[in-house]
Amino acid sequence: MNFSDFYNFYQNRIDEKLLDLLNSLPFQSSILIKSMKYGTLTGGKRLRSCLVYIIGEMFKVNIITLDIISIAIELIHSYSLIHDDLPCIDNDYFRRGKLSCHVKYGENFAILAGDALQSLAFNVLSTHIMPGVSDKKRIKIISELSYSIGSSGMCIGQTLDLQKDTKELNITELEKINLYKTAFLIRSSVRLSYLSSNFFSKKILLLLDRFSVVIGLAFQIQDDIFDFKNDTKKIKKNENQNIYSTYPYLIGMNQSQKKIKILYQEALCILKILKKKCFIINKLESLTDFIIQRSK
Repeated sequence: MNFSDFYNFYQNRIDEKLLDLLNSLPFQSSILIKSMKYGTLTGGKRLRSCLVYIIGEMFKVNIITLDIISIAIELIHSYSLIHDDLPCIDNDYFRRGKLSCHVKYGENFAILAGDALQSLAFNVLSTHIMPGVSDKKRIKIISELSYSIGSSGMCIGQTLDLQKDTKELNITELEKINLYKTAFLIRSSVRLSYLSSNFFSKKILLLLDRFSVVIGLAFQIQDDIFDFKNDTKKIKKNENQNIYSTYPYLIGMNQSQKKIKILYQEALCILKILKKKCFIINKLESLTDFIIQRSK
């Protein structure tokens, strides 16, 4: 099975699971449910879900369990994007080529939709059947996800981003922001899948953690490059202040691309170590290529 085949399979699977879940909620005609669906089902690469499925397959986790983890991860990711787009945070009018949730349904309902998606993620993790996962493991999974998105993870990353002074921002501070804001949820996608398995090794977990951070940072730099190319014309007009806090602006396009190559090589080295330990890494290697070398 080539990359596009298994990637499309995982994408379609999680899209169906998300649709089924959201359709099962009460108050289907309410603006809350409509805005939740809009923020969750309007596209998305589903890279985090793909990571969940691939890591789970490596460690022989039941696919129904992986469905539940993937649903939770995507609900959290969707909530974060809805809130990130709000005027009080990033003030983005569009998301994935469509109107942002708050533009479509209003700020008040966008905030509530994000809140509801976050709580739904933890409801799913705590109540849905997860074959092979004990209550003790389930608690670890919930604890890991809550840690990665709160004041020690994604939220502190967003806070640092809001507090930054673009005139004094350096590459170290930018990497810290992106570590918490982007890489931690990617790391959590890998960790949750791993924690649901019957395999445990601190050394392997450390390797997976580093791998997650590496591809997470590379993913963010790629996004910065895409945005920089699209938004460079706006600099003179002072229409997009966020462009000043990107890798291309701070270190230049060439150095940004070199940084991606360094991260890519580190990711491949980690995968080689996993392969020597008899793990099947073919799909993970293909996904790494896609994440780091994608054109958008």
